[in-house]
Amino acid sequence: MLLLKFFIPPLLICLLSLAEHKWGATISGALLGFPVTGGPVVFFLALEQGASFSTRTATASLQGLMALAAFALTYSLVARSRGWLASILVAILVFLAISAAILEAPLRRPGWAFLLTCGALLATLWVFPRFSTGVGENHLGGRELIWRMITAAVLVSLLTAVAPLVGPIASGLAVMVPVYTSILAVFNHMKGSWRAMAVLKGLVNGAFSSAIFFVIVALFLEKLTTVVCFGLAALACLAMQIIMLRHLHKGTPVSVACK
Repeated sequence: MLLLKFFIPPLLICLLSLAEHKWGATISGALLGFPVTGGPVVFFLALEQGASFSTRTATASLQGLMALAAFALTYSLVARSRGWLASILVAILVFLAISAAILEAPLRRPGWAFLLTCGALLATLWVFPRFSTGVGENHLGGRELIWRMITAAVLVSLLTAVAPLVGPIASGLAVMVPVYTSILAVFNHMKGSWRAMAVLKGLVNGAFSSAIFFVIVALFLEKLTTVVCFGLAALACLAMQIIMLRHLHKGTPVSVACK
């Protein structure tokens, strides 16, 4: 189990980073919406803590996508006139406030949580600020890639270790903490605010894939075997991601800078 925790998350991050290097900001942001952290965490919790615990964690993670969307929108709005430090601080405060509200009054039914989350994601895209894209270099250094992989392994291990202590709802919200998103947004913001905004808008688009993944896990994990349930969730998530990427790729130049 320990070997899986230190192998699967770094592998996923490596694949996403290489895709970022090739296709750029908006596409990589959409890929970031894939449940890279949440998927492995919920899977390992199902193996270690049981289906009931993991089901509630998945439902909380589903709602946590609303806090993540609020983070992306807030950062982008502030970034129009402020630097990366002000943008990240305000965005994190909004993320924490919404997460606290969800923790105080979480939805117990996965179906209702899914509908509310999708509505919030659509509303976020509707009001997302417009920005002009530019052209930049899609450079990804080997050292940076290694650090991303190490961070992924450590993060998943910490989340699965802490989960039994804080409970399923808090664990599900913790999965949505925008660690990678913050790093990628800030580093791109240093080169131009439009780069950060492109990543974040792509992230919101990609979050629909995570929503489908979590709702399938929440609805069927206690009815199916763990492998079958997560397999179905992964396939549905991948199908949604392909549809979304095709839609985004039509309007995204390959030369756009990486996230």
